[in-house]
Amino acid sequence: MNKSKMLNAYKTVNNLKKPQTTEAHSDQSPARLYRSEYDEKLIKDYHFAKFQKNLDQIQNNPEVAKLLEKPEWNEEDIKTLLASFR
Repeated sequence: MNKSKMLNAYKTVNNLKKPQTTEAHSDQSPARLYRSEYDEKLIKDYHFAKFQKNLDQIQNNPEVAKLLEKPEWNEEDIKTLLASFR
């Protein structure tokens, strides 16, 4: 093999590797979840408010309080607990 063929082979290999590195580079960039910072804040506030509402409903539910005090649960107790989580 002569020198020019060897250099051409290296050029070909380098050219084949370039598109792969750009694809790998684009994979490293984080995907945007939200369209804007305002949307992100709005959605996070909404989910936090839902969480607070659900927490308040569970903490102030007398049926759940009774269930938590019981030492043994039967299947009806579990169904009641799951219904209160919905």
